[in-house]
Amino acid sequence: IAEVKTVLNLSGSEKRGLLAFNWNRDGKWDVFLYHLDEKKIQKLTDGKDSYLFPDLSNKGELIVYGKDRDGDENYQIILRDLYNNKEIMLTNDSSHYHLSPRFSPDDSMIVFSSNRDGKPSQLYVWRDGEIEELTKWEDPIFSFEWVSNKEIVYIKGIYETEMRMINISSGKDKLLLKFDDAEIELGDVDRGNKKILFSSNKDEWYDIGEYDLSAMSWRWVYRNDKEKYDPGYYDNSILFIEYERGRYALKKMSRDKIETIDYGVVEYEIFGRNIAYVKSLSDTPNNLIVNNEIVIDNTPEPLKGRLVRAETVYYKTFDNRIIEAIAYFPRDWNRKTVINIHGGPDANAADIWSPLSQLLALHGYAVIMPNYRGSTGYGRTFQHLNDKDLGGGDLLDVVYAGEFARSRGSEKIIVLGASYGGYLTGMALTKASDKWDAGVAIVGFYNWYTEYQNEADYLKRYDSIKMDPEKFYDRSPIFFVENIRAPVLFIHGANDPRCPVEEVYQMSEKLKELGRTYDLLIFPDEGHAVRRDENRKKMYKKIIEFLNRYT
Repeated sequence: IAEVKTVLNLSGSEKRGLLAFNWNRDGKWDVFLYHLDEKKIQKLTDGKDSYLFPDLSNKGELIVYGKDRDGDENYQIILRDLYNNKEIMLTNDSSHYHLSPRFSPDDSMIVFSSNRDGKPSQLYVWRDGEIEELTKWEDPIFSFEWVSNKEIVYIKGIYETEMRMINISSGKDKLLLKFDDAEIELGDVDRGNKKILFSSNKDEWYDIGEYDLSAMSWRWVYRNDKEKYDPGYYDNSILFIEYERGRYALKKMSRDKIETIDYGVVEYEIFGRNIAYVKSLSDTPNNLIVNNEIVIDNTPEPLKGRLVRAETVYYKTFDNRIIEAIAYFPRDWNRKTVINIHGGPDANAADIWSPLSQLLALHGYAVIMPNYRGSTGYGRTFQHLNDKDLGGGDLLDVVYAGEFARSRGSEKIIVLGASYGGYLTGMALTKASDKWDAGVAIVGFYNWYTEYQNEADYLKRYDSIKMDPEKFYDRSPIFFVENIRAPVLFIHGANDPRCPVEEVYQMSEKLKELGRTYDLLIFPDEGHAVRRDENRKKMYKKIIEFLNRYT
């Protein structure tokens, strides 16, 4: 399982017939090119560092990507000439991050986001060898796209977001669209017709809209009671990803006709007449599909036919709401169940490739992944049920997932999670200590005071909106460590910028003082994700050994 590879971050060039993407084929993240005419894969990057977020120039002559060191996420941007392979370091400031570089339509400029001037994730443009700051908001910007060689459309903020456009020559920045009590996500840009696709949950579900820059007006394109993301123009139709009952699907809308292209699509790229996408299901690792042809099948031969297919289950939680969960039920169940808590919390568990869940299922453990309140995919109301209450109602949803497992005959219940899921694991072990037989907390945080002080700047902005400081003490596992009864395994990357490693040291030191059973695995060359093959092998082996020993 640790050797299963993943493909992501697609970027295509119609003119050259090229597709750039990330692939960890050789044990770490690198940039690759797929040549459509020759049907040949070419590796571009090498060395010990990770290279992510590739973007091909429109002419296909240049490529830009980010490089970080040992998972610190302080990405530096590299520009590469695909003809002579010469690289230029556009940024060289390892104390700040530089994210999501994008070429202008004429390929002469590159826009990216960064905190290099002290504000979280603002827009910058590289042109004529110089870097210029474009925005100075307190709210972060993660989504943006060129409208022309002079204008960039972007989404500002975390919640109640705004769609804005800035002229990089005059500096004029104007609001295009904002809805009260709603979010907007950026889709595709039709530069020729000056139109922008977007999705918004203005009326509960993420529906697809279109903004006309010529008329300065907008309209709905497609609406239903499901979540729809990432709309893109394709010929006279619109593609989008829809989420329903735990599964993603790539769909195509032509006039009033909706058709499904494929299920399990988590990312896609349109370049000219070409469509590339990443297909991911619980029993199908992230595969690369280009024009309906499998280019990369990441399923190792020894695993084919053995992988456990997840299913969608439902249970009632403390306030009688129905919680949807993704569940793995192995053929030879050992009567033990792992409650695997997703991170975010603005994310969800789905029928996609989850290597740890699959590994546990192959070792006989049932796995239940609850989409607790605050998860995405279930409408805006549900997503905001945990506002100012992190570690409250969402924790109870997790506890009730354990009760659901027990009602199905489970004799041992383990709580496990990563990132925010690691935090909820800590909360579960301290606030509902009698419910668990073991716990595994991966890259979590455990003290709201120190987490808020030391976390990445954009997360600090998120937490200032999402969490109530008056609850910091009560919702911090570190202050209730004496309640822990179950053995617990902590796993962390030493360079984690989101949940700093000091968080886990607080917990381990306290558990040591109390004489409680725990184990600690720290990776000195990792950050918020365990990326390297050899480290993932160590982590997976450690988890299975720990659970087999203590449960």
